[in-house]
Parts: sequence; C-alpha cells; structure tokens
Amino acid sequence: MKIFKVFVSKACDLTILNQYFWLLIIIFFGLLVRLYRIDSPIADWHSWRQADTAAVTRNFIKEGFNPFFPKYDDMSGVAENPIINPARFRFVEFPVYNIAVYPLYVFFGINEVYHRLVSVIFSLGSIALIFFIAKKYAGIFAGFVTAFTFALLPFNVFFSRTTLPEATFVFFALGMIYFMDKWIESNRNLHAVLGFIFSVIAFLIKPWAIFFFLPLLYPVFKRGEKRFWIKFILLTAIALLPFALWRLWIFQQPQGIPAANWLLNGDGIRFRPAFWWWIISERMGREILGATGLVLFLVGFISRPKNGNYFLHFWALSSLLFMAVFATGNVRHNYYQILFVPVASIFFSLGFIRLLKGNAAFLPRIWTILLVLLLFPLSFYFGYKVVKEFYKVNNPAIVEAGKRADQILPKRAVVLAPYNGDTAFLYQTNRPGFAAEMLPLVELVTDYGVTSYVSTVKDDRTKWVMEHFEVLEDTEDFVIADLTKPKIPL
Repeated sequence: MKIFKVFVSKACDLTILNQYFWLLIIIFFGLLVRLYRIDSPIADWHSWRQADTAAVTRNFIKEGFNPFFPKYDDMSGVAENPIINPARFRFVEFPVYNIAVYPLYVFFGINEVYHRLVSVIFSLGSIALIFFIAKKYAGIFAGFVTAFTFALLPFNVFFSRTTLPEATFVFFALGMIYFMDKWIESNRNLHAVLGFIFSVIAFLIKPWAIFFFLPLLYPVFKRGEKRFWIKFILLTAIALLPFALWRLWIFQQPQGIPAANWLLNGDGIRFRPAFWWWIISERMGREILGATGLVLFLVGFISRPKNGNYFLHFWALSSLLFMAVFATGNVRHNYYQILFVPVASIFFSLGFIRLLKGNAAFLPRIWTILLVLLLFPLSFYFGYKVVKEFYKVNNPAIVEAGKRADQILPKRAVVLAPYNGDTAFLYQTNRPGFAAEMLPLVELVTDYGVTSYVSTVKDDRTKWVMEHFEVLEDTEDFVIADLTKPKIPL
C-alpha cells in the first residue's frame, strides 16, 4: 500500500509550476477528445436547439450585427400562445455566445465548426476553473482528479463541442463562483470586480445562474460580518440589473420569446416515480456518471468534507434544487444537466480518493483500492457507450436536401421545411421560413411570402404539393417545389 501513499503525497507536494504543467496536460487531452467530429453538421443530438443558436450568428452576418435584436430562421410562433413571428426574433439568452463566435464568421466565413470551437475553448477554461475550486476545498490531488474527470467525462465532452450556449455559460458560472468566493474570503477589490463581471455575464446567458450563486451564501454566512452582507447584497443587485433590463427589453416583442412555463412542471412529473427514474437512473446513473460513477459520487458526497467546510455540499444541493424546480425541463432535455457536471465531477473525484485511501471500518484497503480501480474507468466506459449515439446524424436526408435547396433556390426565398416543428431542417436550407405548416399553405404563400417547399418525406401533403406546384427536384430522399408557380389555379 506504500506505493499509493507515495503517489498521493507526491501529488500534494507539486510546485506551482508543476501544477500548471500537469493541468495543461489535462487540458490538452480535453482538447483532443473535443475535436472528435468537430466538423459534423448540425444534425446530431438536440440539433433543433443547436440550429436555432447557430442561426442567430449566421443572421448577424447576413442581416447585420445587432445583439439587441437576435434573429434565427423560423417564422413560426414560439410564445405561450403561438404568434407568427415574421421578424424571426429569438429572445432567449443575451447572445454572449454568438457575439464570441461572430468575429470568426467575419474573418473566416460562415462555418458551424467555429461555433463548436468557441464552445471547446470555453470548456477548456472551465477545466482550469474547476481545478482551482476543487483544489481549494478538497486539496490539490482532488483538483487534478476533478479536472481529469471534467475534461474526459463523455457526457461533458459531447456538450462541450455543440453549438449551444451551455459551455459558455458554465465557464462564466464557474468564474462567478471562483472569484466571488475569493472576494468573500479576501475582501479584495480585484476579486470583487472579476466576480461581478463573471456574474453579470452568467446571468445574462442563463437566469438559472442563480443555482451557482446560491452556494455563495454559505461562505458569506461563515464570514458573519454585517457590513460585508450589505456589500454582498449590493453587488448582487447590481450584477442582476443587466439581466433585468434585458428581460424588460425582450418583453416588448413577445412573439420572439419561447414558451418557458412548461419547464417548471408542465406535465406534473416533479417528484413522481418517473422523475426520479429519469434524473437519477437515466441521467446521473447512465449518461453523466454511469452506474459505477454514481456510486463514487455518493461515496464522495457522504464523506466528511475537508476542514468541516460544506460549501461543495451546498453547491451539490443547489444543483439538485435546479433539477427539482425545472423538473419538466430537466426530464425532457438532458443538456440541462450540464449545470450538474462540475460539482458532480468534484464529488466523483472525492469518492475515488476516499476509496483509494481506504477505511478500516469498511473494508481492508486492498479491496477498496481494487474496487475503485474498477469503478473509475467503468464510469467513463459506460458513459461513452451511451453518449457515442449523440454524435450520429439522425437524418442525413435533411443535410442533403438543405444543401441542394441552398444551391437552387433564390437567396431571398422563404422556405416551408416541415419537420415536426424541428428547425434543424430549415437551418440546413440557409433560408428563413417555417419549420411547420402553422397555417394553411395558401395563407402562408399569400400573407407571409413563402416561396418554396422542401420535404424529406413523400407523405400525402408532399404529394399534394407535387401535384399542384412546379417540382424543382424529386429524388428518393427529398422533394423541392416552387410555390410561386402553381400548375393549376388554387
């Protein structure tokens, strides 16, 4: 057993220079795994949400850069009571992520790979931040194991190279935790300024940054100074002001605000057996940590924290609170659990270390070491077996049809690309339009200027269109019709 004691002690005695060297090694491997299929089309897992995000940046190039009026491609209604959205406003998060991608589109041209690369870069920054947070609260060895875990967990790897704002959000949320926590400890102005900046941006991207912010109440409470409480509350209020102003701004255009109330408990699933099955069994125990990783997470969570500081536990409970509050959203969309991954990585690592050190009251150390050496790699393997399916292009026909439509349709064409409301197909055409037939076809043509019809299925509706309008392309995989040229009067 001496070899493990020597290994841990050596890890804890690393100089700062060596720490950074090994952290950079971990970041390098994190980069390598994130480059896998970096150039794949936006037609993989959650492609509808990725397409909406990427369309905003593309339209910054096509229609002019204005972050206060982000636009995507879909003219369909997206509000609680659907309203046609001819201006194609996309009022969700403030487009921080799109702003970061925009210069790459300006200098190198429109290509989704730049979206993915920006996500990768922010994710690599998150590896460094999670290392420093874990190092402070659990020790340097735990910091390295946490950074390694966060860098290579298959679930996190996949979502760290998608065209979603989540990777950007996690970076700023972790920066908020790191610098605000340092400010609470040191009361230095530099930390306050950095914490403020990261907080402002995190809240602008996602309002549920509050679930990263709540754990900070614990160190403020431990500090126990009334004057500092006032400073903390004041800084928090000012940091929330840009988010409040953004929300007031977008309320002026309700047709561009997606429905959101259903995310809370729209289908009544909260705390029902199905909720626990989805969150614990499917998400934590299958996709994120794997069954064996969930065991390590629980071992880490129930272990006594270093120096009796329960900050990490409050963070974990806050993440679980997020899942409970936004119950339906977390059940339907697994990318919501990206918020859980940082703290899950920490407790997963603490469980690994706990079993590595052993506990005489539990099992002889030789058995706990053998157990952890089995559980640790299996967690990554089990996650990989599930997540590898996320990379697959679900329907290659939409990519092929979209490319052909982009080649033959006029630049000002307005497209109806029915795909059950999924905008991934419409995005491939590189044209604005509708992802579903929200109104009768004649009304879409006459009132909203729809000029083209693209479909990958030859159902009754497509056959009707082919009979009544000029067909530009008719292949085994798709149909493209010109709605400005009816064969017979409608």
